[in-house]
Amino acid sequence: MTVGCWQEYKSNMRKVLVVAVCISFVLCSCLLGRTIVYNDPGMEDYKILPYSHVKATNYQPLPESSRYNTFKLPDSLWQELQQTQTIAFLIFQHDSLIYEWYAKGYSDSSHTNPFSVTKSITSILTGIALKEGKIKNLDEPVGNYYEPYKRADLSGITLKHLLTMSSGLNYHDDLNPVGQLAHLYYGRDLPKFVNTLKKEKEPGYEFRYKNADPEILGIALRNAVGMSITDYATDKLWGPIGAAHDAYWLTDHKGGMEKTYCCFHTDARDIARIALLYEHMGNWHGLQIVDTSYVKASLTPINIPDGERGDSVICHRYGYLWWLRDIDGKIDYRADGLRGQYIGTLPDKDIIFVRLGKRDWYKAGQRFGKFPFLYKQIVEFLRQMF
Repeated sequence: MTVGCWQEYKSNMRKVLVVAVCISFVLCSCLLGRTIVYNDPGMEDYKILPYSHVKATNYQPLPESSRYNTFKLPDSLWQELQQTQTIAFLIFQHDSLIYEWYAKGYSDSSHTNPFSVTKSITSILTGIALKEGKIKNLDEPVGNYYEPYKRADLSGITLKHLLTMSSGLNYHDDLNPVGQLAHLYYGRDLPKFVNTLKKEKEPGYEFRYKNADPEILGIALRNAVGMSITDYATDKLWGPIGAAHDAYWLTDHKGGMEKTYCCFHTDARDIARIALLYEHMGNWHGLQIVDTSYVKASLTPINIPDGERGDSVICHRYGYLWWLRDIDGKIDYRADGLRGQYIGTLPDKDIIFVRLGKRDWYKAGQRFGKFPFLYKQIVEFLRQMF
């Protein structure tokens, strides 16, 4: 290549680079652009989106059982875990870790997105605020803690309505790249977005899964406790339960509002602690972090019409941002996230399990039904094994 050609080549490459940088800047500076660039929410979005640190300030190791990793999973379950791209699978019994497995590239310190498992953490923080008197009672109007929701059409929404996904607001998840879910996940001003919502049905009329409800709850909670949700979680939950690692909580912008409906990036061992806390009715080694009465209420079916299944069906499967399942009539409950992030509890067996992964199904028809297929397989195995 001649000197002249080489110089022309470098000049053209500089122009291409400038154009590429400009396009990237424009795309990432608007909602549609961020949705296109980042696309589907991922397991490690803390690497591309702003977050705050929920600090681990008081590490307490989790005990390992004498049976730790001394048994194999049955081939049928192992195949399900592999096919659904599971990245972590843990089992605890009697508070001790008895089984632990990670996919290649992951370990007990790998931070991943548990997605809507975060809702259950928001529920716990609400219970703590109630215990401390920062919130007087759950039947208070949201407007007591968030001024924009004092307006007439929203004044009937209470904190309990947000905890039970029964606000009646006109929020609907959709695949629209500039739709409401995109605003929640990729938007840069969450309070501004939730202020656009309007009354669609009477509060408390029906259960319908809405990511907006726990986000509004988080904003009200922030005002009630007088600090960021991140700092409150550090002081009142993450530190007291002895987490090993800081968690990364996605925010709408740097230093902004936490996405309290999702996105509490942490590791498999640490996320298990929230189930261990609930298994002991809010008590952590003698410290009552959240009142037992609140934990019990969290795990009690809301018993209102299920808007997702029809007004004639009563919702027995949801509490205060916790899923209540009954695989075989022996009661089980879980914190649940997109693509099968499961932090499950089988109280009768004194068992906690954690399953984190990239998919929750791989065959036609497995995704739907009364119970998530993979979750059902895990619960049935645990009941037979122990």
